[in-house]
Amino acid sequence: MPDRSALALQLTDAIALARAAVEHAGDRAFRTYGLSHRAHAVLLAVDLGGPDGARPKDVAAQLDVSRAAATTFIQRLETKGLVETTPDPEDDRGVRVTLTRRGLEVLLRASQLERRLAARAIEGLPASSIARTVHLLHEFKQRLEEKQIGVVR
Repeated sequence: MPDRSALALQLTDAIALARAAVEHAGDRAFRTYGLSHRAHAVLLAVDLGGPDGARPKDVAAQLDVSRAAATTFIQRLETKGLVETTPDPEDDRGVRVTLTRRGLEVLLRASQLERRLAARAIEGLPASSIARTVHLLHEFKQRLEEKQIGVVR
């Protein structure tokens, strides 16, 4: 049996490979709607802002990217007519981002497609194994955050 550090590396590699596979599958599937996996994530983040819209800094936080990167994503989606920006009534210098009608339609369709793809990907896997894996990944994430892994002492 491999030692604990080897198992830890195998786990992190498996997570990274699974994430890459999810993004690749999403990119292929969302291409139908002129989106990438990341563009879909931006639309979801904008939608979380509700009817008043999301601030670019909130989109950035949701995506775990810089505000400049979020602004670039937003501008690309605005060019495609999927989002619109309006002045922020609470901040003269800021803007709010909302989905356009077309953006909402694309988001709904792409999200339905994502659900179907996810369901197909786990087809035949025991529900108990999926539940254990989800629990393990949440626990792994929590431990990384608690122990501030990456900070060598």
